Amino acid sequence: FKTGFGGLGIKKVYNCPIRRRPVSESVNVEDLVVSNALATLGNAGRITHVTKMRPSTLRRLQLLKFYRDVPIGTPTQADQPTAVDQAKADVQGVQAQVQDPRDADHTILEILCELELDEFAPTHFKNKGLPLPYRVTIEKDSQKVLEIRRNWREDDKQCLAKEYYVEYVFVRAFGFYGLGLLHILGNTTKTLTAAWREFIDSGMFANFPGFLYAKGAGRQLTNTFRVAPGTGVGLDIGLQKLSDAVMPLPYKDLGPAFTAFIQHVEELGQRLGGTSQINVGEGRQDAPVGTTIALIEQATKPTGAVMKRLHQAQSKELQLLKERFQEDPEAFWRF
Repeated sequence: FKTGFGGLGIKKVYNCPIRRRPVSESVNVEDLVVSNALATLGNAGRITHVTKMRPSTLRRLQLLKFYRDVPIGTPTQADQPTAVDQAKADVQGVQAQVQDPRDADHTILEILCELELDEFAPTHFKNKGLPLPYRVTIEKDSQKVLEIRRNWREDDKQCLAKEYYVEYVFVRAFGFYGLGLLHILGNTTKTLTAAWREFIDSGMFANFPGFLYAKGAGRQLTNTFRVAPGTGVGLDIGLQKLSDAVMPLPYKDLGPAFTAFIQHVEELGQRLGGTSQINVGEGRQDAPVGTTIALIEQATKPTGAVMKRLHQAQSKELQLLKERFQEDPEAFWRF
């Protein structure tokens, strides 16, 4: 859903020290901090994953010696929701509220970066001025470093960084973040929604029209001017014409041009979002086979390109799972 709707879905493949097995979990796009100038995550010089961790989970990882056993303190809670939280709340129609401090989680920054640490570098890279890949984890509030861990395989002479993230991109864009149906059909959907509301409002005003009336005509025994079916309401207006005392507002009908415009927008949206659903079998019964095949290929090009990208991403995810099992083969039979 994140891939098709928002254009980008992120999976993280890693060995969980608590569950003691490789896992592949979805990561919120706003929690992964990278440069928008990247082509792929494999070319990133630094990747930061922002996670919320319960105090009990953090303490458990410290007892397992996965993190340094250093005092962290109580996590702090922001006084105001962030801009992202406020925007989400506005879209969902709810009110963004600050969490109870007793239920606050630690904010953990897991950073894949390059550091020049000659003390821990292999012999052939010592004093060469070459930053090597490491994984650095920091607790945000206390700014305590929880771990600095080598991020290359021990048998890798080139010391290339291990990968943990897989990006599922719907349509490639100019930067790292892809385009989804929200970007492709967003304006079309908003236009159709506004047009449908115009139609509904037009019908509402046609059935329940507003009106203007003379102040003298408004001094009646009742202010109910809406007449029920089969009944009548009397107005005390003297000898003047009823049309001189009450006048309906001149609401304008939408007309055929507006209807044609809505149909055009609907067709445009169908061509943008449903290009693979073209009826190639309709029309001439004696159409050449090559023409029909060409129409099918043309109709499935966008969908085929999306599926190729998703298959490549899933292939990378399975490859990373295989590497995680190679690092901990006992996970196959541990449980």
